Amino acid sequence: MTDLESRVREVLVERAGRTPVAAGLGERAARRGRAVRQRRFVVGTVAAAIVALALAALLPRAGAERDFTDTTLPAETAAPPGGIGSDPGLLHFDVDPARLPGTLGDRIAVTEWVSGDGYERFMGLDAESKLVVSVLLATDTARLDAAVAANGAGDNRALRWQRDGVEGVTIMRWADRDLLSQAVQALRFDVTQRCAMPLRLSEMEMGATWLECQTAIRRGEPSGPETAWVYSGLTVRRADGRIVFIWADGRPLPKSSFAPDRSVAGRPAQWRTGTGGLAHGLWIPDFGGIDLYVTDYEREPAAWFTPDEATWYAARLTPSTNLDDPSSWPRRAVG
Repeated sequence: MTDLESRVREVLVERAGRTPVAAGLGERAARRGRAVRQRRFVVGTVAAAIVALALAALLPRAGAERDFTDTTLPAETAAPPGGIGSDPGLLHFDVDPARLPGTLGDRIAVTEWVSGDGYERFMGLDAESKLVVSVLLATDTARLDAAVAANGAGDNRALRWQRDGVEGVTIMRWADRDLLSQAVQALRFDVTQRCAMPLRLSEMEMGATWLECQTAIRRGEPSGPETAWVYSGLTVRRADGRIVFIWADGRPLPKSSFAPDRSVAGRPAQWRTGTGGLAHGLWIPDFGGIDLYVTDYEREPAAWFTPDEATWYAARLTPSTNLDDPSSWPRRAVG
């Protein structure tokens, strides 16, 4: 397993543990997971959430005096009609850091955003990539119920809520559980952001669908760059339902296991095959400053996912010239 595969696996395993949203990386697995978690759902959780939110309404809204006008990712001022989960290129909400309890907001070093079919999600991570707070918005109540059931015990706690016509679940570490209701007040539904990434896929295969956007940025210090890109994931569902997953990583990685055996778009590349998630795919360690991996995300090598298939996508990807400036990234990552 390469260093890149290990890092991607770590991110996705952590992500799967924080919320039960498989984000389109294998819909059959997602359905099975949701069914199991739904059976674990404890009756009464929703009632408890309603009580908690009623109490929260009586609390002062921290940071209410701040005129919060900017967005975490570039704002989309010409957003088409639609709501939560209607477009993988858009996020129909933001999080106002001034309204988060200080014990949460001060710990957030990286913000990760996901937009998929019927859901959107924010995740705040600390400097060690550990969960601080996660917010899942969805149009499917079963998905929200599953999130509560999966995070109602163990290391995490979850709160189901409804606000301004939007339904969601907030998740925190067990030690921060008393702040769940306050964190809901930090959400803003009066802005639309672009789910931007420093990469653009110019076209997809006939009948394919852009299934999900995932991107993470690190907030910079006042004396340095405002933001720093961390990683992005782009998920495509082919016409036959099979998944192509494009992973772009901006963190330095050792390349001791890289053994190029081909060239893609003028860049050295390696085709890898093996068992286990992400062990089967095309690896380009220097794709304009991006560590790029194109995979089928299946546990075993799949006959349909060939070097030609992966190369077809890689050849249609263009990296941004400024990886750390979200405002310069493509308006849409696909198309």
